[in-house]
Amino acid sequence: MKKTYLLVILLSAVLFSCKKDKDEQPTNPTPSPYTIVSTDFANAGDTILLNVDTTITQTLSLASGQNITWDYTVLSSERIDSVIFYNPANTPGAQYFTGKSNIAMQPEQGQPLYFYLNKSSDKIEGVGIWANFQGSELHPEFTDRPIMVKFPANYNATLKDSSSLSAIVDLGSNQYGKLEMKQYFDVLYDATGTVNLPNNKTYKCLREKRIEINKTNVFVGMTPNGPWVPVQSNIDTTYSYNYFAKNKKWNVVSIIVNNFTTNTIKEISYIKE
Repeated sequence: MKKTYLLVILLSAVLFSCKKDKDEQPTNPTPSPYTIVSTDFANAGDTILLNVDTTITQTLSLASGQNITWDYTVLSSERIDSVIFYNPANTPGAQYFTGKSNIAMQPEQGQPLYFYLNKSSDKIEGVGIWANFQGSELHPEFTDRPIMVKFPANYNATLKDSSSLSAIVDLGSNQYGKLEMKQYFDVLYDATGTVNLPNNKTYKCLREKRIEINKTNVFVGMTPNGPWVPVQSNIDTTYSYNYFAKNKKWNVVSIIVNNFTTNTIKEISYIKE
């Protein structure tokens, strides 16, 4: 049971399907040199390296508005993470997403999990997921594709959306997992300005202020029709500030805080160039 429980929890971290019930476009966006478009984001074959710092003791500015200067030159680096964008044809789930996806990502390097995306001139959307656990393949497609980013992105633009999933997973040995998951996000592009990073790196950025709420219920059963025994119910909220620059393919800075009231910084990742 413990093995089954851990497997279902791991799947719940990456399997979600989007059903949009609210998708707002801004009424008064402000186009500027900070406008982010599709060509500013990565394509298949790109790799982004990120320094990660979780030992921040200084008070750093998180000011919003236009023409702000953020001085993050005091940041250090505990480790280096990588974000790899694959050609879907070179991934294990290629046969299931041919002609549907033009980018694939691995949420956790080394894990048999891939997230398939489709990037176009006006958005980046999720297509599906491939996973392999103990020889069993899963390759669900999203029935209503989640929009991850809309283009162009401008100062004062907003986007709200929600997603949901109800999936049955065959775990083998007459065991099944049922996942019920809902995700909500609320985005505001609340600032523009200049970010100063270590090693004399400077970027002109558009900043995204994002809240993500994930509600997950996990059940196990002996048949695909139940009855189901609940094993976990969880609500996780993430508050982040993400700074995007022209032609940098990913956010050049991402700051995770405890909430938007006290803004206590938990982790900062920033581009390694």
